[in-house]
Amino acid sequence: MIAFKDFRSATTGSPLSDGIDRSLVLANEWLLKTGVRPVNIETITETRGTMAVSQVERGLRVWYEVAVLPLKT
Repeated sequence: MIAFKDFRSATTGSPLSDGIDRSLVLANEWLLKTGVRPVNIETITETRGTMAVSQVERGLRVWYEVAVLPLKT
């Protein structure tokens, strides 16, 4: 089975503002702490707000393998 965990950092201002560096630090810390092995890593971006003031949330989605749980019968 697979699962994912998101690591996001919000930045205020231009959609060109970048919060991906903080997300990378958080993801690396989590990977070292948990010892999981990533299957795939994706970038994620979400913009909220108006044209004048926007908040951009950027980050990483880490897909990883988890132990298979037996099905209940």
